Amino acid sequence: MAKRSTTIFGRRIGFNEQKLKEERIQKLKARIKSLCQWYKKIGWLITVLILLIGGVAWKQRFYIQQFNPLELRYLQVIEINGNQMLLWEDIIQNAHVEPGMLMSEINEDSVSFALLQLPLVSSVKVEKKFPSSLYINLEEAKPLFTVLKDGKATIYSEKGSMLPYSYATAMRLPVLDNESTHKIETVMKFLNVMKKEDFEMYEKVSQVAWSEVNNCIEVYFRNISFKTMFASSDWTKDDFVLYQSILIEFREKLICAKELDMRFHGFAYVRHNEKRCVNG
Repeated sequence: MAKRSTTIFGRRIGFNEQKLKEERIQKLKARIKSLCQWYKKIGWLITVLILLIGGVAWKQRFYIQQFNPLELRYLQVIEINGNQMLLWEDIIQNAHVEPGMLMSEINEDSVSFALLQLPLVSSVKVEKKFPSSLYINLEEAKPLFTVLKDGKATIYSEKGSMLPYSYATAMRLPVLDNESTHKIETVMKFLNVMKKEDFEMYEKVSQVAWSEVNNCIEVYFRNISFKTMFASSDWTKDDFVLYQSILIEFREKLICAKELDMRFHGFAYVRHNEKRCVNG
């Protein structure tokens, strides 16, 4: 009777299973023998070569650590999008980049910061793309308000810098009172907040001024007979929402209004003009 084998756990192995096991063992022995023959012919040479390369790399490890593959790449393509008034040359000069410089020397944040210093630039996005391209997407500052003096219109941007737009464009913008030019920065911040929070309301602004007496911003809207007084700082979207709500809910009562005082957040006070009411 043939001897039956068992596993280490005591399970008995059948005849077919035993044959398959022996075949696997023979195949494994053949592979090991083939591998040994290959190593005797070629493998030992590869081992020696690897050891030599490893030894050289270990001795030169300081220089290997300093190696930067980016230094093998040079800037070849510069693509600029979004510029209308700024020339390509002006952007390149202020960004401190030029074709042929090492890609490793270009820092996206540094380029963005440098371009944001330009009065005509509102926002910038800089991106390096493999292997040798630089993409600059910028948004130029838009006109915000106008100052009229001696028959000349000066347009100021969202950053408070002067822009070379036409007189026709200037007349479509809010006009800052000449006596309020010392408060250009405050007015600029106010109009920027209004433009961001309620663009339609900003487009209806006809004139804006600074009141020294009331220490506030006075706004005259198109097709509105009264002036509106806003706080000198800390403007929020709620201020503009409240103004719109008052126009809708109290339109008839505002016919006699002389001033709409909104200097106090969350409240509004109306000062009437009695002559206007009497005259109908």
